[in-house]
Amino acid sequence: MSVFVGVVPSSPVHIHAQRGNVILKPKEYTFGNTTVIVHSKLAHMNREEQRNWFQQEWENGNPVLKHIVEAAYNCQLHPKKSS
Repeated sequence: MSVFVGVVPSSPVHIHAQRGNVILKPKEYTFGNTTVIVHSKLAHMNREEQRNWFQQEWENGNPVLKHIVEAAYNCQLHPKKSS
């Protein structure tokens, strides 16, 4: 299975489909000249809550989580060399 690791262009219009009754403000992180906006409950969890969520989802076989882990692992194996 191959996993694309790279920058995915954002669409000009973001449509947010809320799930549940909880309204969470997206978290923004800036890395250099790049802004990352996270629309996830995970961004609002503390480390222990994140660890528990990750463990539970891993045990449940969450395929998206497994793809994310594979992509991160591949980035560590084949780091991009700067010129």
